[in-house]
Amino acid sequence: MKLVELHTKADQLSGSYYLGYLIYQSADAATLISLDDDANAGGVLVINNQDILTSVDESPSLAYCQRLIDEGKSTDPFALMPLNQELLKTPLTSLSAASQAALEKDLVVNITLTSGIVYTGIIALAGPTEIQLKQIGDDYELDPLCLVIPLSAISSLELNAPLNKLWTKYQAVKEQFAGQNPYGLVELYLDWLDDARFGSCLLGLVLDQSDQFLLFESLNDYGQLESICLVNREDVVHESVNSAAIDFSNFLVAYNQKNKIFDPGHLGKLAQSLNHVPTAREVIEKVGNQLVSVDDYELAGENLGYVTAVDEAGFTIEDPESGQEVSHLFENVCALDLASTELKKMREFLAAQNQ
Repeated sequence: MKLVELHTKADQLSGSYYLGYLIYQSADAATLISLDDDANAGGVLVINNQDILTSVDESPSLAYCQRLIDEGKSTDPFALMPLNQELLKTPLTSLSAASQAALEKDLVVNITLTSGIVYTGIIALAGPTEIQLKQIGDDYELDPLCLVIPLSAISSLELNAPLNKLWTKYQAVKEQFAGQNPYGLVELYLDWLDDARFGSCLLGLVLDQSDQFLLFESLNDYGQLESICLVNREDVVHESVNSAAIDFSNFLVAYNQKNKIFDPGHLGKLAQSLNHVPTAREVIEKVGNQLVSVDDYELAGENLGYVTAVDEAGFTIEDPESGQEVSHLFENVCALDLASTELKKMREFLAAQNQ
């Protein structure tokens, strides 16, 4: 199997791409066992050949993944490979064949259109030219009405994706988590000026708090510990402890703890070692010239870089790839990671680039 990086027309706007093992490529489609950024197993991905822009077999991301594979760090945390292998016993050489396989096994699929729109749901009908899909909504419920999607409009179809497998397991036990919130999770909505982040939130657990900051345990989409961070209390505009996302996340935390995959980055030790909630200035002064990740009230997205200067009002960080420097005022810090899987991964990625 060949490790490849595929870029599609559908992903041009987001700048994303697919990583994985190329199983086969027919006249109609390329079939991969997908990998995430940490080289962990994903589902089976079938990509329309007509939507593929480039296929790359050498890149920084591939080199990083190959390094993790060589070091034995590529795993299958959500036990996807047994079903992946079963699915691949039938050649999934087209979107039509992949749709039929998903229908027969009643699998949740991710469908990316050539426009970049992504739908998630269960296929109710798979025909030669179109499929009918029952979507999973924001409330994690299945829509009884079907969406008709022409096969010609599909860029890729993913079967057995980890979150979709977890959603299926959740259906059998969701009543146990409805409105219960056994882990005390909370959604924090911050007053970012970045319009692209409007409506998004941090989901996790408040570990401790001071007058200025919350010490927060943030979860990723899979309900795993993603970061230990400071959240500026002045920037929290809304909190919620009761939502469909919180119900589902409580299930995910329970599942991950049971399977010993809740804290893949071993971040929990840091939270246990803290005897007080530090300020943003304390954190920046302590890290020296190390890599940090900052959410700034006035700037778009997360800002990651090496600390190059600190003064009474704020600090400056340098982007590790572009070398561009950006200054931040302490008073504008919405959130600041003390430790995160993203920081750990970036340090390893940059170390691999420098070898």
